[in-house]
Amino acid sequence: MSINHDLCIGCGTCIEACVHGARTGIDDTEEFFSDLKNGVSIVAIVAPAVAVNFVDKDLHLNGWLKSIGVKAVFDVAFGAELTTKSYVEQIKNEKPDIVISQPCPALVSYIEVYKPNLIPYLAKPDSPMAHTVECIRNFYPAYRDCKIAVISPCFAKRREFDENGRGDYNVTMKNLDIWFKNHGVDLTNFPKTDYDNPLAERAVLYSTPGGLMRTAERFVPGISSKTRKIEGQPMVFEYLSGLDHSLESGKKPFYQLVDCLNCEKGCNRGGGTISSKLPLDELENLVESRALARQEKWKTNGRKPSKFALKKLERTVNAYWKPGIYDRHYQDRSAAMRKFIRVPSPEELEEIYISMGKHSKSDIYNCGACGYNSCEQMAVAIFNGLNRRENCHHYVMKLANQDHEKEIREALNRITEAVSSGTEALQSNVRDLQEIKSMNMLTTDGIKELNTKMNGIWDIVGIINNVADQTKIIAFNAELEAASSGEAGKNFHIVATEIRRLSDTILDSIKEIKTIIGDIQRASEKLISASENGTKQINSSWENAKSLEKGFGNIMASSGDNSASQEIKDKVGQVASSGGKIFNTLQQISQGIEKFSQNDTADSNESSEEWQ
Repeated sequence: MSINHDLCIGCGTCIEACVHGARTGIDDTEEFFSDLKNGVSIVAIVAPAVAVNFVDKDLHLNGWLKSIGVKAVFDVAFGAELTTKSYVEQIKNEKPDIVISQPCPALVSYIEVYKPNLIPYLAKPDSPMAHTVECIRNFYPAYRDCKIAVISPCFAKRREFDENGRGDYNVTMKNLDIWFKNHGVDLTNFPKTDYDNPLAERAVLYSTPGGLMRTAERFVPGISSKTRKIEGQPMVFEYLSGLDHSLESGKKPFYQLVDCLNCEKGCNRGGGTISSKLPLDELENLVESRALARQEKWKTNGRKPSKFALKKLERTVNAYWKPGIYDRHYQDRSAAMRKFIRVPSPEELEEIYISMGKHSKSDIYNCGACGYNSCEQMAVAIFNGLNRRENCHHYVMKLANQDHEKEIREALNRITEAVSSGTEALQSNVRDLQEIKSMNMLTTDGIKELNTKMNGIWDIVGIINNVADQTKIIAFNAELEAASSGEAGKNFHIVATEIRRLSDTILDSIKEIKTIIGDIQRASEKLISASENGTKQINSSWENAKSLEKGFGNIMASSGDNSASQEIKDKVGQVASSGGKIFNTLQQISQGIEKFSQNDTADSNESSEEWQ
C-alpha cells in the first residue's frame, strides 16, 4: 500500500481504521532525541492535550524535558490566548462574512487541496502552536535561534510546520509515551516545573471542541450564537463542502465564525494521542477542571473574575501580541488534486459501475464500507487507480455468491451425471425385475397346473385301488374253488394265491402313493403361496423402482434451472425415501426367493426320497 502525500491531509483516520496496526503515524521523535544528544539547542512547546494524555504528570513532563537538555518549555495554551486575540482583531477590523478557524492542520490541508474556494475565508491568524513559536521568536530573544520541538497530539502538524516554517520537530504524545516505556522513564521521578511563559486562562479549552468559541466569548460576549461548532469526520467535510457550495452560489453565511476540528473529540483524542481508553466524561472533566483552576489563578483577591482581573489578563496578552506577526498565508494546492484525480465521464463512470457488478440504481448502495461516502466516490477512486473494486463490499459479496452458484452448478452437474448413470442402472433393474416377475408368474402357473394334474392322479389311483380290490376278491374265490377241486385244482390254487399276494402288494403301494401325492400337493401349495408372495414383493419393488426412475427424471429436469434448488432438494429427499423402500423390498424379495428356493429344494428332495 502506498500514500499519495500530495492528496493525503494527514488526518490519521486510516491509522485508526486499521485494527491490525499495519499503519503507523510518522513524526520527528527520533530526530528530536538525536539532535538533542548532538548538542542542538532546543526549546519545547506543549499542547493543551497534555492534561489528558499525561494525567497529573504534565508539569512532571516539563521537569523531564529540562532534565534532558531542553532550554525552556512553553505552554501552547497561552499561544491559544494570543490566537483568540488575533481572531477578535480580524473580526472587529475586517468584518468578514465568515471566518473558518484553522488550528486543525488536517482541515487546512483539506481546504487547500479539495476546497480552494474556501481559502479566502480561512482565518488570517495562524494556529496556537504557530503563535507560541512566533511569540518565542519575537519576545524571548534568548531562545530566538533555538529549534522548536512541539509536544503534539497530531501527526498532521508536520504538514503545518513544513508550510509555515513555524516548528522543527513534531513529537507526538503517542510516540513519546512509547519512548518512555521502552526506556523505563517514570515522569513522577522528575520535579514539577512551571512553564516559561505566562499562564493561559480558559484557552486551555482549545483542545476540546468549541474551545475557541468559549475563549472568544470572554472578549466578544454573544459570539457563541454566531459560531458554528462542528467536528469529526465525515460531518466536518460535509459541512465545509456545503459551505463551499453556498458561498459559491452567492448566499450570505448565517454564522460569523466556524470553530471546526477534524477529530470528533477534538485534539484531546487526536491521531497522536494515548487517551483513547479514557472515558469521555473523565477526559472532559480533566480539561474543565484545568480551565477552572486557571481562571482561579487569574482572579483578584479570591473573588470571581472581575473586570480588573480580565483587564490584567488582557494586558498580559497584549504585551505579547503585535499586528501581523502571527498571520499566515495559504497555498492553493488543488492542482495536485486535478493532476492526480481525473473526473470520469458518465460513460466511463457507467463502465466502472458495471465492472463492480452494479447494473442498476438498486445496486448503488452508498453503504460506506469501502471508506467513501458514496459509490460514485469509490468509482472515481477506481478510475484514478487509487482503489480497487475488490474493496467494494457488495462486489466481493456478489463474487462470493457467483462462486457459490458455480459450486452449486458443478454439484448439480455431478448429481445429473450420477442420476443419469443411476437411471440407466435402474432401468436395467426394472427390466430384470420384469423378467423375474414374468418367470415367477410362469413358475406359479406351472405349479398350479401340476397341482391340478396331481388331482387327476387321485382318480387313477382310485381306479387302480378298485381293480386291486376286485382282483383280490377274485383271487380269494379262486383259492376256494381250487381247494374244493382237490389235486386237480392245486396249480390253480398256487396261481390264485400269487394273484392275491400281488393284489395286497398293489394295495400297500397305493397307500404309499397316496401319502406321497398328499405330501407333493402340500409342498406345491407352499410353493404357490411363496411364489404369489414373491410376485407381490416384486410388483411393489417394480412400482418403487418406477417411482425412483421418475424422481431421477425430475431431478435431471430441475437441474437445468438455478432457481430450482429447493425443488431439487425435495426431489432428492423423495428419491432417498424411495431408495430406502426399494432396498427394504429387495431384501424381502431376496429372503423370499431364498426361502422359496429352500422350500423347493426340501420338497423336491422329500418327494424324490418317497418315490425312491
